[in-house]
Amino acid sequence: MRNPIPAIVAVVILGAGAASADVVPFAFTGTIDNDPFGVFGTAAFSGNYTFDSATLKVLNTPTSGGYAGSGGIFSMSVSFTGTIGGTLDGLPFLGDTLNITVNNGFPGPLDEYLATGTSSVNSALFVELTLDDGTGTAFSNTLLPLAPPSLGGFSSRRFAFFAGTLDNPLEAEGTVSTLTCTSGCVVSAVPEPSSVILLSTVGGVLLWLRRRKIRRDARAGSVGQE
Repeated sequence: MRNPIPAIVAVVILGAGAASADVVPFAFTGTIDNDPFGVFGTAAFSGNYTFDSATLKVLNTPTSGGYAGSGGIFSMSVSFTGTIGGTLDGLPFLGDTLNITVNNGFPGPLDEYLATGTSSVNSALFVELTLDDGTGTAFSNTLLPLAPPSLGGFSSRRFAFFAGTLDNPLEAEGTVSTLTCTSGCVVSAVPEPSSVILLSTVGGVLLWLRRRKIRRDARAGSVGQE
């Protein structure tokens, strides 16, 4: 009979790789307090950004973790209400590239969370949240937060926005008042099965097959002796 071990091991490995990452959606709100070109006044802003729990880590140092993604679920957008003359009310500004940086014990000491959205079709567009904690106690590591960082842990909670053209620039800064998860926020990532778990599973299958073969051979030997 054809040896079933390779086929079963292949099924176990393929099945283990089928796990998918969680989509993580955050939303934020706040109020403009710096309007250098007289467009936003004290308008309110609201926006969101989306990434997944397996976002690629592109920066890895003892004090900084940088995560980036582009296209698909990766995005960051913002819109405004109460702009001067209502000229920009409700107009969405969307970036299709997202970068998140987590600084833990950065020189200072400083713990910092930055979420930055940019656009592949509008090089002038820039949306950013910057949360700073000068006590260095907001984070204990540089892992990607999959739940919104608590704003109460940061002394500075800033928003920045740039867009427009050289002839008609748009710029505004403000204070972030809320940062929440819009739906089903995850506490931790859904990881791919670790090599230890995978090897344990494969090892269990191999042991079961070996025992089955021994029992089959033993029965065959007993029948041959009769």
